[in-house]
Amino acid sequence: MANTSRLVLMRHAKSDWLSGDGDDFSRPLAERGIRDARQMGRWLLESGYMPELIMSSPSRRTRQTLELMADSTGLDLPARTEWLDELYHASASTLRQALRRAPDGKSVMMLGHNPGLEEFLAVLLDDDRAIGAHAKRFPTAAVYVLEVAGEWSEVKAGSARLVAHQRPRRLSQ
Repeated sequence: MANTSRLVLMRHAKSDWLSGDGDDFSRPLAERGIRDARQMGRWLLESGYMPELIMSSPSRRTRQTLELMADSTGLDLPARTEWLDELYHASASTLRQALRRAPDGKSVMMLGHNPGLEEFLAVLLDDDRAIGAHAKRFPTAAVYVLEVAGEWSEVKAGSARLVAHQRPRRLSQ
């Protein structure tokens, strides 16, 4: 693809549904989520997919995911991060609008929640078959790396190509 940019879509790591820590926004990571976030941070760094800019939901579990990724890589990821309230349980349309505001020429990660991330992935690829035949396409801490044609301000349906996909379970095998 001529004139492409890298987009990394990542879902927060596994949260602790039984924590008793208030509402959905405040839910922390589970032990598995802590391990998975560190592992995925290392994978992103070792694979050369660590982004220049991170656009993230401000929920507790996304913040913890990013902090653990930073801890495992030694990178100051919070300094690269824009915490965007609208990304908390965002729809595919909201994710696309946020991405269109990203500075052109920078690699971007969007860290957030399902079902919006999965829907946005399907829109960008414009082909559900390209995502793969997974029982759950976007499990917690999963990452999809895409090459997107054109500038961020012009991102549209079908403008992406899948470059890589990883999930913690595959790294543990």
